[in-house]
Amino acid sequence: MQNTVGGRNVETKTRVFISYSRKDMAFADRLESVLNGRGFEVLIDRQEIYAFEDWWTRIQALIARSDTIVFVLSPDSVKSDVALMEVAHAASLNKRFAPILCRPMQDSAVPEALRRLNFIFFDDPSRFDASADKLVDALQTDIGWVRKHTEYGERAREWMENACAAALLLRPPLLDQAETWLALRPTGAPAPTAGTERYLAESRRADTDIRLAEAKTKRRWRFAQAAIFVLLVGVILGLVGWINQRPIADQWRYWTITWPYARAQVRPYVLTQATERALEQGRSFKECARDCPEMVVVPAGTFAMGSARPDAPAEATELPQHTVTISRPFAVSSRELTFADWDACVAAGGCNGYKPSDEGGRGERPAINVSWDDAQAYAAWLSQVTGKTYRLLSEAEYEYAARAGTTTEYFWGNDIGRNNASCNGCGSPWDNKQTAQVGSFPPNKFGLHDMVGNVWEWTEDCYHASYEVDTAQGKLDAPTDGSAWTEGDCRSRVVRGGSYDSNLRQLRSASRAGYFDDNRSSYIGFRVGRTLLAP
Repeated sequence: MQNTVGGRNVETKTRVFISYSRKDMAFADRLESVLNGRGFEVLIDRQEIYAFEDWWTRIQALIARSDTIVFVLSPDSVKSDVALMEVAHAASLNKRFAPILCRPMQDSAVPEALRRLNFIFFDDPSRFDASADKLVDALQTDIGWVRKHTEYGERAREWMENACAAALLLRPPLLDQAETWLALRPTGAPAPTAGTERYLAESRRADTDIRLAEAKTKRRWRFAQAAIFVLLVGVILGLVGWINQRPIADQWRYWTITWPYARAQVRPYVLTQATERALEQGRSFKECARDCPEMVVVPAGTFAMGSARPDAPAEATELPQHTVTISRPFAVSSRELTFADWDACVAAGGCNGYKPSDEGGRGERPAINVSWDDAQAYAAWLSQVTGKTYRLLSEAEYEYAARAGTTTEYFWGNDIGRNNASCNGCGSPWDNKQTAQVGSFPPNKFGLHDMVGNVWEWTEDCYHASYEVDTAQGKLDAPTDGSAWTEGDCRSRVVRGGSYDSNLRQLRSASRAGYFDDNRSSYIGFRVGRTLLAP
């Protein structure tokens, strides 16, 4: 049966300004064509050069918009007044340079701003494509940080050109994100300009002034309210606490632990509705500052669920094979939930305070010794702090995501191979010993790691012995729309994927098993899904 999947992701283009001598125009044309073909936005002056103000203003604007300046080094470019003016202006904005040598020349003639940098050599025409590959890799290095360098530089210039208007200053959470960017400057990345640093400092000072003014205005009123509030709260808490102590404890924990954590570490990173609706296949996102799952968008599609071979008794639970259509994209965590993710939930007042045994390693190892109910508690907490719908995957969603458009036994083929996963016989260092750190093996075509092996993973579905069962009320068939099968005896829930001690058959994409929902095992973990808004 043929599988169908959604379209491919398109990323924001990196902007590159090419500075060159007119005598190297043929080389610049070829370079521009290659970079455009590789998905870059090339900024380059194509007009004859005249010494008048409008032309130079336009060049300055192009340089300001660029993420990186590619300077074409040649005996002519280092003598070009215009090219040297471009270098000087880019250096004043602390732009990142990528010098490339298109014709041999003396090192002493190279401009000072470029002399200390590593060159990429294009002086051998027969190796042009190989040199272009090196340039593309260099242009993409730390590009996220460099793009923010460009963005904040443009904001700072706009602010200064408008008489330092207060309305153009940054406010939280954008200000918090900008200060984090400033503190996390990668080694070798261009320093922010003095104007940018002044802009961020003035933004923080203005925000502090606003907060102090607001606090001063409210202080007297708060003093007047305090006595009445304390009295009322005391009476209410005493009365309600006497009636029902646990809800009070839950609310107290939420407002004193969970909500402050969500406000500082989660809510500034939650996707807006517009951003969420614009997500495309393969895009990843993370709705927290740290220690929560990275999610990957999985496209809608149709696939054949279960096994097509009824000749082995072990495959009886995988029959009958049936067509499932998932009509809308959804998001899946790219890796199994880690102990770091779980411990963050506990520290923030969630997951019922349960701290599972790690049996030899926490951090980025998958969270184990968690029951189906524990997994549900984590999904509920993550939904609470983000305001979004996180959940366990349905069994159909899990197999669809694990196959990633394939029909073979495993997503990489029909043979187990070596070191593609962790199991009893997979050929990995962790086979039949312990869990591996999440993401230790290559992802499938959807960008998902460890969909088979390492640990079994809980799904939402109740366990049934096959996809077609007879009951006292009549025949029940598994859903064909990708939803969870929650009819019947739900004391056992479906687990998928196999673990580090599973045999090779249990790692097949169609393999399934069931465990009691209160089972806490060192072989079982989980990952979460997320419902997305319709585009």
